Amino acid sequence: KNRDEEETRGKLWRVMVLLGVAAAILMIPPSSILWELLPELRFIQFPWRWMGILAVPYAFFGAAAMARARVRWFWVSVGILAAAGTATFLVRKAWWDSQDIPVLEHAIAGGQGFDGTDEYDPITDDHTDLPAKAPQVEILPATDAQASRPQAGIRLVLWTAEEKELRVTSPRPVWLAIRLLDYPAWRVLVNGRPVKPQSRETTAQMILPLPGGTNRIELTFVRTLDRAVGSLLSAVSTLALVAAFWGVPLDGFRKGASTG
Repeated sequence: KNRDEEETRGKLWRVMVLLGVAAAILMIPPSSILWELLPELRFIQFPWRWMGILAVPYAFFGAAAMARARVRWFWVSVGILAAAGTATFLVRKAWWDSQDIPVLEHAIAGGQGFDGTDEYDPITDDHTDLPAKAPQVEILPATDAQASRPQAGIRLVLWTAEEKELRVTSPRPVWLAIRLLDYPAWRVLVNGRPVKPQSRETTAQMILPLPGGTNRIELTFVRTLDRAVGSLLSAVSTLALVAAFWGVPLDGFRKGASTG
């Protein structure tokens, strides 16, 4: 039993060392080649964000060192004081805006939405050109020179974060502007047929050309290939970590699969 515990502990230590080394390497200049070859890393934006990952092995090895120290109570006290001092410094010196969250909650609850940031916009969008307090759906004039908007009936059937459905009835063809940016994950169906939305020159706001009559518009935020692959990698990594934590060798899984 002691031998099994030692092997399990050794594997856990190796995992933590590997995690710490990987996080540290990704924060130094020589790792720039990895940031270029692995495009998904760009979404992290700042290498110092790996400090959050580095905190896991730091806490693990810190606790292990305290557990083995002769004067354990002293090192535990030092750790608590260091954590409390750091937290106090961050709360007092860091920039905080207590109104951010209430303002966002009010904007979302009121259906108004909020002003996002450039790094999360579609490539063709400049969010400063988007109209403020725009309606969820509106009919646009047929041409830029035309001031009046065609008459049309709009009925919202469903409007959630990932699913939207509406009915538009008009005696003639119209242009429908939806308060939604054309992200690649949005699937748009008009009368059951897939449609590629159009947009203005400097925005990625969805604009749909609709024929005359009654049209059913369905919008669904689907899972794209990169999200599916990411979920698969996360699941495999989780299983590997669980196997390493419990001391189950991966080759045992392979043998079991081959014999089964």
